[in-house]
Amino acid sequence: MEEIQFIEKGESKNCLLLIHGFCSGPEDWEDQIKFFCADFTVLAPTLRGHDGNNYKNRPMSIEQLSNDCVTILNKKSFSRVVIAGHSMGTRLAIDIASKMKNVAGLILVDGSRFCDYETYFKVLSNFENSLKQSNYQSILKNMFSSMFFSESYKKDRDRIVKRAINIPERYSLPLRRNTIWYDSHCVENNLKSLKLPILVIQSTKIDTKNARCMINKDDDIYYVNFINNFNKNNDIVLLENTGHYVTIEKPQWINETILSWLIKLKLHFRK
Repeated sequence: MEEIQFIEKGESKNCLLLIHGFCSGPEDWEDQIKFFCADFTVLAPTLRGHDGNNYKNRPMSIEQLSNDCVTILNKKSFSRVVIAGHSMGTRLAIDIASKMKNVAGLILVDGSRFCDYETYFKVLSNFENSLKQSNYQSILKNMFSSMFFSESYKKDRDRIVKRAINIPERYSLPLRRNTIWYDSHCVENNLKSLKLPILVIQSTKIDTKNARCMINKDDDIYYVNFINNFNKNNDIVLLENTGHYVTIEKPQWINETILSWLIKLKLHFRK
C-alpha cells in the first residue's frame, strides 16, 4: 500500500511535481496537470493527512510531507525534476529541492513566511491565543473565505472552505503549528543551500492586521524580498486584482507564465 496517493499524468523521463497548499488538494492544479502532461510526467500528490489518512501515524510536519514526496520521486527515477508549490507547498518545494540532486528549478506560487527565528514565540503565542478565543473550524473558515476577493468565485470559495474544515483537526492543527516552526528554524537554511533558478508568482500579501489582501505591482512584498535575499536572479511575476488560488482563478495565465519561464531557462523538456 502506498502511504501517499498521487495523480500521475504523462510519460516523460522529466517530472513536474505540483504540490498543493495547507488544507488543500491536488485538484487545485487540475488545469496545470492537463496543460503540462504532454511534455512532462506530472505528479500531484495528496499530502499526508489531507485525505483524512495518516498511514503509520507519522508526524504532521513540513519535513515529513517533504520526505513523502522525495520517496515518490526516488521510486520513479526521473532525469530532472521541476517543483512547483502553492502556498504552504512553497515550503515543501524548497525543502524537497534541498534533499535532491536532480531538481532543475523551483516555482513558488503565492508563498508566505509567518515568522523568523526572532519572532517565532510571539507568532506562535498569537496563534495559540486565537485558538482560545475562537474554535479551530471557525478560524479555518475565516482564513479560507478571505482568500477570494470576487463573488465570481463563490462556488470555488465555498468548496475550498468546506474541504479545509473537513480535514481532521488532529492532522491539520499540528501541521499548522509545525509550519510556524519551520518558517523560523528551517526555510532560511534550506534556501541558502540552493543554487537553482526560481520563479516567484505572487498574487496576495499579508497586511499589518495579518489579513490577506490583493497586491499592486509597486508594492513592497515581504515574501518576494525574502526569497530575493538568497538569489538576485530570481524571476518575479506579480499578479494584481486576484486572490490566493491563482491556479483556479487564472489557470491560462499561470500556464503561460510557467511555460514562458521553462522555455527561457531551457527547462521545457521535449520527450
